[in-house]
Amino acid sequence: MAQRLPKTAPIQSRHALRKKYRAVVAIPCCNEFDTLPETLTSLEATGQVRDEVLVVVNVNQRASMDNRNNLATLNWLGEFETSMPLAWLDHVTDGRAYPEKFGVGLARHQCCAVGMSFVDEAALMISLDADSPVDPKYFQAIFEYIAHHPGFQAGHVNFKHRHCGKVREKRAIEIYERHLKRHRQKLEEAKSPHAWYAIGSTIVCTKQAYAKAGGYHCRRMAGEDFYLVQQLSKTGCKIEMIEDAFVYPSDRISDRVPFGTGKAVGDIVESGRWLTYHDHCYRDLGQLLAVVERSVANSAEDILENVPASCKRWLVGRHFATVWPKLQNNSRDSEMLLQRFHEWLDAFQTLKLIHFLSDNVHPRVAMEVNRMDVDQITPKR
Repeated sequence: MAQRLPKTAPIQSRHALRKKYRAVVAIPCCNEFDTLPETLTSLEATGQVRDEVLVVVNVNQRASMDNRNNLATLNWLGEFETSMPLAWLDHVTDGRAYPEKFGVGLARHQCCAVGMSFVDEAALMISLDADSPVDPKYFQAIFEYIAHHPGFQAGHVNFKHRHCGKVREKRAIEIYERHLKRHRQKLEEAKSPHAWYAIGSTIVCTKQAYAKAGGYHCRRMAGEDFYLVQQLSKTGCKIEMIEDAFVYPSDRISDRVPFGTGKAVGDIVESGRWLTYHDHCYRDLGQLLAVVERSVANSAEDILENVPASCKRWLVGRHFATVWPKLQNNSRDSEMLLQRFHEWLDAFQTLKLIHFLSDNVHPRVAMEVNRMDVDQITPKR
């Protein structure tokens, strides 16, 4: 039987939170007393537009964790002088710390759930991290983009990791950021509909889209950002890129989650390199997608005969011959069929395909960064 979700702590604020805001900024915060003040100060420096945005910080931890850092954060929030609408949740004291199997997924969800009562359906739910300051034009750029794209439902802002650590961390984050941006670019070139970032500090969507997608997965200890964007995509949202709005995540090493930026930076520092996906993985993916797009009326067998042999093996393993006719029978036209195909070959399955190709056909290559503006791809040894 699934463990019941912990009750959300009462919202606290030094402001009278009465009006309807244009957006909610959701910030999970766990042992980040050293970074949260800089992030909130950067939001305060965004100009008068900040007064139209409610910032909700969820100071949280698991019950087994040392609470001194988080207590310092709560004390600081209670004394922080700001005109910016700011609220916070205390999941540290009075028995409100999380059970062991809950973490950032629940923390993000609670921020959004609390903030939703202060905004209407078209308002924005903006995800941020406690160690991720923003550009002074951050809100302005987001709202200007929305004004020029009235159908906007979901997307992400741009990002550039800050160099907070030592030289080795600086080099590591350069390598990993280039890996992330290269991956998105290559997916775009392959014409994958899943060519987007899934970084928690960059996600933006409307309240309506967030609710339709089911919100953040409360039981995820990591990857909650990836799965939210994937669900937004599956529920009909085009994932858009807000190029001119910048957030500056930290390059810190972290072992709090089994994957993600903090883990990757640590791995690169330890090994001295990062293995990224070979160009041929994206080439094969692009050829597969092109075959499917021009073969909507064809049989699964015909498609399997025309896709790259490297992809055919993976598709057979996923029972494509059985899946494809079902997708055809349940789609009223080719547009719906392709939509359902991409829901089947979703972002996670696309990544699994690329991993399959990397493990079995096109070995990963080592990405090296020699200086700030140069990256070199060399064959894996």
